[in-house]
Amino acid sequence: MRDAIAIVLFIGAAMPTGAIAQVAPALAGTWALNQEGGGRGGRGGGIPGVPLATQVTVKLSPTEVTVDTNTGSAQSLQTAVYKLDGTQTTVPGPLGWTVTAKAAWKDSTLVVNTMRSLEGPNGPIGAEIVDVYQVSGDVLTITRTQGRNKQVLVYNKKS
Repeated sequence: MRDAIAIVLFIGAAMPTGAIAQVAPALAGTWALNQEGGGRGGRGGGIPGVPLATQVTVKLSPTEVTVDTNTGSAQSLQTAVYKLDGTQTTVPGPLGWTVTAKAAWKDSTLVVNTMRSLEGPNGPIGAEIVDVYQVSGDVLTITRTQGRNKQVLVYNKKS
């Protein structure tokens, strides 16, 4: 009986890994913004101060997700590496701002919580941005939320 309980517990603990393994191949690749399919999203075309990537490349490993976007200055490539163990990491952001992020799998989606902070004249100020990456076939949807502002970005798979 103890062996049967141990086997059930072992299988139960292994199940989330299987779900992640199924999500990973679908999310990995290069994605191009679909301007007609909701590419701008959100109120007024987006969230102020958050650049819009027209191309996103996602690379996965068992411990981290690397996201390359063309949101740097003059649309240069910018790379963010998110650890999947709950570790907070520093990622690129606007000049003068400290930007950290945590990422985790939630069901079949990747959720990235980003915190921007800056020392203002009256003390620190900050903003939290949540990006939810969801894949359906050859379409990647990133739902970005900052406070009451919400933006839905739709990308088509290139490779």
